[in-house]
Parts: sequence; C-alpha cells; structure tokens
Amino acid sequence: MKINNIQAGKINQYYKQMQQKQTEQKKNKDDSTQISAKAKEIMTARTELKKVPQIREEKVAALKKEVQAGNYQIDSKTLATKIINNVEQV
Repeated sequence: MKINNIQAGKINQYYKQMQQKQTEQKKNKDDSTQISAKAKEIMTARTELKKVPQIREEKVAALKKEVQAGNYQIDSKTLATKIINNVEQV
C-alpha cells in the first residue's frame, strides 16, 4: 500500500507534540482524596470513644472498699447464669 503526499517529518512532529501535552497533563494532575460524611462520622465517634476510660474508676473503687471491708456479697446463681450465657455465646 502506498500513501502519497505525506511527509514523515510532520507525522513525527505531531506525535511529539501529543506526547508533550500528555506528559504536561499528567504533571498538572494533583492527587486528592475525599472522605465521605459517614467516614467523618466514624472518625468522630472513634475520637470520642478514645476519650472515655475503659475502666470505670468509681465502680472499681466502690468494689475495692466492699471487698476490703468484707461486705462484698456475690449471688452465686446470677454469677453461674452469666458464666453459662458467656460460654454459649462463644
């Protein structure tokens, strides 16, 4: 197949121009991220949870007092029921 009146130099020049435009466009693009409203809500909730102590100091102090004074009473039936329920969940 023969193509007439096409100069290879012009094709190469056009090809180089297109490559330059593509590389410039790639350089100009900025990476960005968007956080959804739900993700922001989750992040806020996590932050608030970190502020809450995992150990309830008041309750621990009250129980310590009762144990040291010898007044702490355990209901064995309630304890057994809770243990069985926890084992069943596992």
